[in-house]
Amino acid sequence: MLVQHCHGAPGIVNVLAYFADSRVDDLLIAAGELTWYAGPLGKGGGICHGTAGNGFAFLKLFRRTKDEIWLDRARRFAMHACRQSNAARQQHHQSRYSLWTGDLGLAIYAWHCLNLDDRIPTQDFF
Repeated sequence: MLVQHCHGAPGIVNVLAYFADSRVDDLLIAAGELTWYAGPLGKGGGICHGTAGNGFAFLKLFRRTKDEIWLDRARRFAMHACRQSNAARQQHHQSRYSLWTGDLGLAIYAWHCLNLDDRIPTQDFF
């Protein structure tokens, strides 16, 4: 089962949280719970199919519900993604300089966790 921004529950939250009305709140919260239950991704810390992309779903749920549990989960995913990035850098002796699958997206996500901003680059703003 794929649970990542580009496949499944986190992507549903990331896309619908801005536009959907309150009738889908239960769906969005259930998708967030599934994302938390599935845990951080093994594919790395990036946005597209990594831990940061899943974490953005928690930021969106925090903005929508004002429930601090989502902010805490977002920040926990950010710390895990940073550890993933550091481990990959040590293993491959280089960083990944891309927005969607690399350290740039992770840096933006970490900044957003500190500044309570749930907007995903190129999806929600340019």
